[in-house]
Amino acid sequence: MPCAQAVSIPCESSSTSQRQCARPGVLKRTPRTPMATGKSKRGPRFARLLLAGNSADPLVVLRSATWNYNSVGLFAGNEALVVDPGLSPAELALLHARLVTAEQPPEPRRINHLILTHAHHDHIRGGCSFEGARTWMPRIAAEKGPEARGRILAAGEALGKRIAAEPAGYSWPQVTDPFDTEAQFVLGDSLEVRMHFLPGHSNCTSVVVIPALATLLSADYLVSPGVPFCRHEARMFEGALVGLRELVERYEIERLVPSHGPMHLGRDKIHEAIASDQSVMAAMRQAVRGALDKGLDKQQVMAAALAAADKDRGQTAGRLAAQDTDNARRILREEQDIA
Repeated sequence: MPCAQAVSIPCESSSTSQRQCARPGVLKRTPRTPMATGKSKRGPRFARLLLAGNSADPLVVLRSATWNYNSVGLFAGNEALVVDPGLSPAELALLHARLVTAEQPPEPRRINHLILTHAHHDHIRGGCSFEGARTWMPRIAAEKGPEARGRILAAGEALGKRIAAEPAGYSWPQVTDPFDTEAQFVLGDSLEVRMHFLPGHSNCTSVVVIPALATLLSADYLVSPGVPFCRHEARMFEGALVGLRELVERYEIERLVPSHGPMHLGRDKIHEAIASDQSVMAAMRQAVRGALDKGLDKQQVMAAALAAADKDRGQTAGRLAAQDTDNARRILREEQDIA
């Protein structure tokens, strides 16, 4: 259903990810904390609050020092929620501290809800830091078998070694509230939170909607528009983009927060980001079909798909080239199965 009220949205956009403004909920200058865990050519990266949250806009977004990862929190009255919290213990502590102290609640605020959008290791690694919270997760993710769990946890352990930081008690999440297609609850007295199962990025991905804030938390959709992050079936991913567009219209979304990278602000900008991913996937699929019709070998088909993606977006994928290759491989496999 449409959101009940309009809200003032902070000014970060996909083209100005480092810019902040003096609107409610955004720190004009975020102090750098001594928790740098990544490095770039410009020196160490630091975790920082992109959104600090206040009574008018109680959304908290913490940018990790690693992978431009966004941990999200929300508070209402004496209750708080975290979504896909990560990645290091110091970052988890910073997120926790902000949520329980924001707006100086008259009584101690408790983080009593945890949402894990899907089962990838970066999204579940911080869940163990919020013991006692009701934990929501798509059922297909929560009920993964021992082999899949072991593989995912091992990937998380590898990340822990890389950043020299592992949350205490890192383990498979204990999910109290698995859901199949949709789920919802009320945070505090009146702030509704909705979850929608939307597989495509993975076979177990979901997204989160806060209708009153006109906000959608998109997990790993639209993390880098123009370079689709598909980790499952390409056709399912293409269908998920259609579903994402429908949710944006249904809830009159004006702010979309992916799990990595900058936020997308304004419905037109959000639709542009969706269209960018759709266009690249369509261009790659068309190129694969054309190359297969010509009887080209696998290497030539892949080259045609990658060239089509570059042409469609007007530039190469740069450091994300491996994702382009993975997308092309998934599309090729589907088209060969059809043939």
